[in-house]
Amino acid sequence: MEVLAQKLISEIRAAGLKAPAKIVFGAGVFARLEGLARELAGDRPVFIVTSPFLAPQAEALRRALPGEVFAQVRGEPTVRLADEAAAQARRLRPGLVISLGGGSVMDTAKAVAALAVNPGSVRDYLEGLGHRTQLETPPLPHIAVPTTAGTGAEATRNAVIAAPDAGVKRSMRFDGMLPAVALLDPALTLSVPRAATAAGGLDTLTQLIEVCISAKRKPAVTALALQALTLVRTALPTCCADPHGQEARAAMLLASFISGVGLANAGLAMAHGISAALGALHNVPHGLACGILLPATLRYNRCACEPELSAALAAFLNGSTAAAAGGRRRRSQTAATEADDVIETGLAEIEKLQRQIGVPGDLRHLRLDTAALQKIAAGSMGSSMSGNPIAMNPDNTLAFLQTIS
Repeated sequence: MEVLAQKLISEIRAAGLKAPAKIVFGAGVFARLEGLARELAGDRPVFIVTSPFLAPQAEALRRALPGEVFAQVRGEPTVRLADEAAAQARRLRPGLVISLGGGSVMDTAKAVAALAVNPGSVRDYLEGLGHRTQLETPPLPHIAVPTTAGTGAEATRNAVIAAPDAGVKRSMRFDGMLPAVALLDPALTLSVPRAATAAGGLDTLTQLIEVCISAKRKPAVTALALQALTLVRTALPTCCADPHGQEARAAMLLASFISGVGLANAGLAMAHGISAALGALHNVPHGLACGILLPATLRYNRCACEPELSAALAAFLNGSTAAAAGGRRRRSQTAATEADDVIETGLAEIEKLQRQIGVPGDLRHLRLDTAALQKIAAGSMGSSMSGNPIAMNPDNTLAFLQTIS
């Protein structure tokens, strides 16, 4: 897996895509964290963001590196949580932020790296909510150390923050928020519980497919995503069935990272747009929401992105991506039929994967009434939805939601 990782990293650099300046992948690379931190922090303290579950590991790191630990990230970050962490960091005046955890931890840390040296609340910077559109001072350097495979937040320049009073999740997004270092050690993911492994893996799968079909897609990003998609079909169920299978864990961590690069350099689509609202309004974990929505949203968008969807699902099925070439020329009836077959087979495999790892196929278990669905539809109009192949608004989003609720 390390050979493939180096190949993909080289392609990221060759394409000039936005990504962490330093990407370190492989079993055991966590041992390099202390040295990397000393290089970036200089003689200033470090500020470590983590979850209560990982507090012992963070405290051990703090004993080696002078600084403080913020170990209060228990779920997806809110404005209040991010502001509390930022206030502690401002008092410390660190030279470096380190995140040790999943996507919520890394997003919190990205916000802290910016807010530690800039005024105001995180809410002031959230897209569509805040009034601040630029940072006065570049964010602190940030070493992102993912312990889950899911969002690929270690490769993105945005922090997704919930504003419960507004019923939305929005991004604080600036180029300077991209972590300086992504330290990817598959061994750190071995203890992730099955449910979190499944939800995170479905988030990765959703991002990889959506960057291929997004209205904002880019050829270099699609090429990376197609390679990463070939890993997921086998690796994700293996991780759920055998949590200590290191090769499968490495495959999912690499796929997650590539999905994050895709998010940072191209757009996502409908599943992520609606997932943001489900998380903000009904506390549905992000990865789970993506996993529930993925097949239905792909069916909805199919007419607007059939060649791209066929190529993505062919990669997921570990087949060729010949359908992509077929989509760039006038296709024969045979080629069209083959693309249809790939799409149907791919969607069926995703639904099989849903069942295999215990993810619902729709939203009916939430028992959402019309008023709730209207709020979800209105809250889904964030940046992810703007990349959907079919232009969405609250009305057609509501109509879609009613078909799966």
